[in-house]
Amino acid sequence: MLALAPALVCAETLQEAWTVATQANHRLRAQGHRVHAAQEELSEARSARLPTLSNRSGYVHLSTEPAFGLGIPALPPVLPVPVELEIPLTDRSFGMSTTTLTVPLYTGGKIQAGIDARRFLVQAEKDGYSTSRQELRLEVAEAYFNVLRARRLHEVTLDAERSLFEHLENAKKLLEQKLVTRNVLLAAQTAWANAAQEALKAENQAFIAEAAYNRYMGRALDFPVFVEDMDVPELSGELDILTAEAFRCRRELNQIAAQSRASSAVSRAAQADRLPQVVAVGAHNYLQNSHLSQESIWSGGVGLSWTPFDGGASRARERAAQQNAAAAARMREETRSLIALQVRAAWTTERETRSRIQVAELGKSQADENLRVVNRQFQEGLVNHTEVLDAQTQQTLAAMNFCHATYDAIVATLRLQRAVGHLN
Repeated sequence: MLALAPALVCAETLQEAWTVATQANHRLRAQGHRVHAAQEELSEARSARLPTLSNRSGYVHLSTEPAFGLGIPALPPVLPVPVELEIPLTDRSFGMSTTTLTVPLYTGGKIQAGIDARRFLVQAEKDGYSTSRQELRLEVAEAYFNVLRARRLHEVTLDAERSLFEHLENAKKLLEQKLVTRNVLLAAQTAWANAAQEALKAENQAFIAEAAYNRYMGRALDFPVFVEDMDVPELSGELDILTAEAFRCRRELNQIAAQSRASSAVSRAAQADRLPQVVAVGAHNYLQNSHLSQESIWSGGVGLSWTPFDGGASRARERAAQQNAAAAARMREETRSLIALQVRAAWTTERETRSRIQVAELGKSQADENLRVVNRQFQEGLVNHTEVLDAQTQQTLAAMNFCHATYDAIVATLRLQRAVGHLN
């Protein structure tokens, strides 16, 4: 039943692994939170165009009741002596409330510039999310094929161990027949022990590869891993076409362009700080006072604030934003050059791995045949034991080379797709 268990479990495809990793990866989810945060900041910037309603209320208790002193001089014969009067101004304890409605009328383009800056930053965060998503997909793909590679290498080392164990058994039989010396048996035992150690190392590397893959999947590190193998994909197109496609599709270029536009919008907002700011204000004032004929008062008006000179602070912010925009433009050109290099390197690596597959496949078939022939000749006493060990070493190395060439070719194509921006 344990032997049949892997066959009963549906192997996970690379596309399924990408789906699971996208949902489970904390780094990508953090990038998604940054996108939502930028969208909320955009909503905040847009709200600056809307009316603002505010209220200030309070309750006051005074130590004494304030009053207005009025001295009336003597006015004979009506008022023979002077009189001092106190007229209360307000109650000793009273409440007050002010409700204000403010509507911006003219801000010199500051509000729109702030909206533009936030909108471009939202786009930059979305492009950053797309870039992180493609990077994650490439990392998951590498972990996915590292599992298959490590398992294949483990199988190669187990085959080498079994082959050397058979050679050891043959050496024992020949020694019993007095056809070889004891040192042949000792050499066979040593070679088998070394192969067993290599098999244990390969098994451990497979366990580590599975744990690394499970980490990307958000699973327990010792969770059983069943992944589906895949064939080597076809070669990609021409280099010039792929490079032009990368310039069109790579979201890093769009991200830098959005950051540059955001800096330009910040520069316009800083420039608007030196222009008049006009608002319309409506207010309702309430003062609890038994000495007033009207406790509620409505008011409305237009307010203007203007700071034509602020010590150069707004101009400094404007110049800083312009420098940031210029820096982003420079970085965009640098990124274009780096993308072109990445595409070229991935393109040449893809073709190099395809050539390696052909050579490695031929070498593996020749090494398999050579080992078969040498083993038969050793049993017949035609060759010595060193030729058997050399043939086994060559066969193991050829099998490993073919394994590496196969999975290097698959990963090389995926890296080229990432360099072009197609790993979606």
